[in-house]
Amino acid sequence: MKQASLFEIPETYYVFNLGCPKNLVDAEVMATRLEEAGWGAVSDPEDASLLVVTTCAFIAQAEEESIEEILRISSAKGRRQRLVVAGCLVSREREELKNLLPEVDLFLAVDEMATLPERLVQTAGRMGRRGVRPYGRRILFTPPHLAYVKIADGCSNHCSYCTIPSIRGELTSLGREGILEETSCMVSSGVKELAIVAQDTGAWDMERGAGSGLYGLLRDIGEVVGEAVWIRLMYMHPAHVDLKQLVALFTADAICRYLDIPIQHVSDSLLERMGRGYGKRDLVRIFDYLRSRVEGLVLRTTVMVGFPGETEENHRELIGFLEDYAFDHVGIFVYSPEAGTEAASLGDRVPVTEAQSRRDEVLDIQMDISHERLQSLVGSAERVLVDGLLPAEERPLPGVWGIGRYYGQAYEIDGVTFLSGTAREVGSFVTAQIDDAQAYDLFASTGRNFD
Repeated sequence: MKQASLFEIPETYYVFNLGCPKNLVDAEVMATRLEEAGWGAVSDPEDASLLVVTTCAFIAQAEEESIEEILRISSAKGRRQRLVVAGCLVSREREELKNLLPEVDLFLAVDEMATLPERLVQTAGRMGRRGVRPYGRRILFTPPHLAYVKIADGCSNHCSYCTIPSIRGELTSLGREGILEETSCMVSSGVKELAIVAQDTGAWDMERGAGSGLYGLLRDIGEVVGEAVWIRLMYMHPAHVDLKQLVALFTADAICRYLDIPIQHVSDSLLERMGRGYGKRDLVRIFDYLRSRVEGLVLRTTVMVGFPGETEENHRELIGFLEDYAFDHVGIFVYSPEAGTEAASLGDRVPVTEAQSRRDEVLDIQMDISHERLQSLVGSAERVLVDGLLPAEERPLPGVWGIGRYYGQAYEIDGVTFLSGTAREVGSFVTAQIDDAQAYDLFASTGRNFD
């Protein structure tokens, strides 16, 4: 039986999304292509004739979780259901996956995901059965009021521990006009928050040799979507930050006063081993400049513990830096030696138990810092975007009716704001008074609609 004959006519599909927001955008594009070819989404995987799993392969733990999820889904799928596995893990380990997972009907690498309808069946004559969407409109797997805007793919930094260039290739920036058209379509359909993402957002357009055009692009997006929409900047590499232009965007309220800037570490020797392209002095300059010039700036970063050669002194140096600059949110992960990376061959390995202990110590310290940062908001009035209503059994306190986020909380990455008072529509902005703060979440009372 030929592979294509498994899917002779378009039917129904369900997507299990694993991985980062960049991966989510790829899945959204894939789903949009499916619907253009006549497939229909269902809310329950048991009702789908086609099951699709998008995978992550950034670190070993993500690979393991992806494989466990594939095995779980394959063991539960019905006789007439077909299973497709797509994304980063396939790009990295296709042949191994074919041997390990014979129950999978089709594997698609990252650069093949958008061709899923054609790979399932020759769709000539059926394309557009439900109407082909104009460029810029795509299905969203996020709430309708939130969308990720991927402005580039791949990465040319080649950090010594990272598999992204081997999975997604070198930096490839998407075109300005296409990005602007996409954001315009999203906002016209009701999107209230645009999260700008890439593997290295600050490097947008750099491969064309003229330096980063990100800041002009952000200004153009702001003009297209207007002041009523949040623009959130994610994944800014410290080596590719133009501080003056960035601060100008913050102070003009062109983008949310929120910055995600992964530092990984602060030890000069480790940063050099990682191939990050900057040193501690650069980080001090960046964060001194930002903290002194942007009132209310919320900072998120990511750090790695247990990298080969990390000493206890290096670890203490990292902790001291996090305490000095009081990051609002910190993602912490233990170094994972990945096959094919330069770092995997480095000596001076840190024992796993020691690395995990260092991670736990940073988590404890950062919990206190995050709580203190949120506690400073108590008594203030903040603009909050309503993300959802809570059923009675999920309400943490009597009177809480929903969850939302103030500008300092990125969707499904940071904490949330629990809302009480007068209920508002999902996807609306409200004024809320902050009543209390926990380690990562806020409690607030809603007031009038925020115009």
